[in-house]
Amino acid sequence: MNLPNFLLRRTKVEQIQKGYKSDDESRNIFISLKFFMVFSQVLGLLPQENIRRNLEDMRFKWLSFKMLYTIALICSLAVAVFSCLIYWATNGCSIDDIAIAVSYGGSLASMILYLQLAKSWEKLMRSWHSIDLTMNTNYGYPEMLDRKIKLFMAMFIFLGILDYMLCAGNLYEHLTNQYGKNLTTQIITVHSNLTWAFNDLFIIILSTALALRFQQISQRLNKERFKINPLSFWRSIREDYDRLASFCKELDSHISSIVLLSYFLNIFFLLIQLYHSLEPISLIVRKIYCIFSFGYLILKTSSVSLYAAWINDESKAPTNVLNSVDSSLYNVEIRRLLVQISFDKTALTGCKMFSVKRGIILSVASAIVTYELVLIQFSEANLYENTP
Repeated sequence: MNLPNFLLRRTKVEQIQKGYKSDDESRNIFISLKFFMVFSQVLGLLPQENIRRNLEDMRFKWLSFKMLYTIALICSLAVAVFSCLIYWATNGCSIDDIAIAVSYGGSLASMILYLQLAKSWEKLMRSWHSIDLTMNTNYGYPEMLDRKIKLFMAMFIFLGILDYMLCAGNLYEHLTNQYGKNLTTQIITVHSNLTWAFNDLFIIILSTALALRFQQISQRLNKERFKINPLSFWRSIREDYDRLASFCKELDSHISSIVLLSYFLNIFFLLIQLYHSLEPISLIVRKIYCIFSFGYLILKTSSVSLYAAWINDESKAPTNVLNSVDSSLYNVEIRRLLVQISFDKTALTGCKMFSVKRGIILSVASAIVTYELVLIQFSEANLYENTP
């Protein structure tokens, strides 16, 4: 036997005997979200203190540099929205004027919502951390979660910056005519674009982390479906599922307004891009931007819908396994779990107005088609009126 390998195995055995935790048992959602939290604070979102330390050290403080930075951004965005309203009152407004104001207003609303969330973020992370401690022993930590978070972040940041760079050439003259050629305007615009992308990224990452936990329960059931397990096994499965379902409701109570805002912004700007697609476009750069922006919006809307709906999909997945359990093995814990899965609505919502399930993509698509037909009718009516 190779001596280094032998020593390594011996060290691991000694660590287990002494009570050391394995890598899976020590990992948790707070560690996975550390880099994501750093990025959020660059945008002035979730201004928590001590995010690079342990969960026990994380605090929300009103009197801090991060909080001052957040308040400064909120005030800047409020001034930008107010400037748009003044411009409307003095010069009237067009579709592009409305789009700019909604972009700034959406960013302002996001800042306020994340500031509100920051006050309860520590409690939310502690609840999630307790679930990790409980489930890591029997299930391990979700595979590839850390890598998926970094991949999502890299993709959304890159696409958000690229969207701004392509958009800047089209809106630069429009913006500078209203607010002057200054660096502050450009910074606010970049911040609005990244905050908008962050909303979608935030929902996708949290949904992925929670859905993978539900998936672990289904995978464990699939492995044990043909084995004779004691009642305590099924009780532990039901308790794990109930723990996740209860936490999903807790999570939804904190982020449902962010989900609603995300859908509003994505659908609104999809309609704006469809409206512009009806206009004759001569510049190649503008054509490229319109095509890219439309594809980018479709990608964001569908990604948010699919990943958020993944929670509901995975929460229903154990049903097939439980229904196929042999009648001789059927017990009260299986029945209780089936009843909970059947009647419990485990899903994220948009302020309880709608539940994010897989069918929401068709609902969004039908709404967009309906509004696009209205825009086409208005466009044809305006063209007819302007024809001599």
